[in-house]
Amino acid sequence: MKIGEIMSEYLDKNLYSEDEYSALCSFFTASFRNKPRSEKNYAYDFNIFRRYIDMSLFDVDADVCRDFIHNTGKAYPRKQAAATVERIYSQLHRLYEYLKDNGKVKKNPFNQVSKPAVDRTRSSDAVLSFEGADKLLKAAGNLGLRDRTILFFLFTTGLKIKDFISLNWNQLIYDQNNDMGFFINKGKQMYYNKLHHDVVKLLLEYRRSLGMQPLIEQREANPIFVNAKGERVSQNWIRLVIKEACMLAGIPPLSPSDLRNSVGAFMLAYGVPPEEVAQVLGYSDTFLTTRLPIVLPPRKDYAFFKGIND
Repeated sequence: MKIGEIMSEYLDKNLYSEDEYSALCSFFTASFRNKPRSEKNYAYDFNIFRRYIDMSLFDVDADVCRDFIHNTGKAYPRKQAAATVERIYSQLHRLYEYLKDNGKVKKNPFNQVSKPAVDRTRSSDAVLSFEGADKLLKAAGNLGLRDRTILFFLFTTGLKIKDFISLNWNQLIYDQNNDMGFFINKGKQMYYNKLHHDVVKLLLEYRRSLGMQPLIEQREANPIFVNAKGERVSQNWIRLVIKEACMLAGIPPLSPSDLRNSVGAFMLAYGVPPEEVAQVLGYSDTFLTTRLPIVLPPRKDYAFFKGIND
């Protein structure tokens, strides 16, 4: 380890060479700053992978990686569910992308390993149909201004609920084209996404209803969406808003994750490149877009977002 380099308390240091351990710690630092739970989960799988292959992480090839993915039942204390094996594959794929980008390996061996097949026969329940989206948007018009703004913001951005409720006014900015978007700092990287013009209109109308001036200043580090007490709305309230909208629309109840999946599925169904989908949804690895439930048939006659007043 280099002087001053952060160590991981979750890695079994006895399994790795100094160079391997240093590379893994750097990966955790770059990927999971202030996210100990994620680091712990990844480290657990990395330890098992390293123990199973019994060779340097830098020397593995596609055959070694394929053998591990096909034999997780032997590597782990118990048989792993198909979805869990897919997650393990995704984590190792992400690690080797990092190692490749940092010159530790020449190529990502997992690119030559087929992603584990997962039965997604019920995945259609995890995304809206085109017709369901129409109904939901129309039903949103019956919600109060704040809750209507919340629903449209989530529906058009696919933002994670924890990131959504933490948004402050000073995270809304105008770009060089005078389009409004929002930014979120994630470790050393800044995630930015534009807002649909109809959502911007709703946001500004909602802002006026709070008695705030139209111009957003950088010192406004106060939450965008607040309850009657002026406090930041909770995750539970967001779920209730979505539930009410679904009830008004006459469609099965959806979770915030379902809305997020719907955004990604819609984009992929319309031929948006996976790289762009990953950027919009804030994925760390383009590979993660392959986990989205692709159950919507492409329809050229459908306007993805028709507008609030249509």
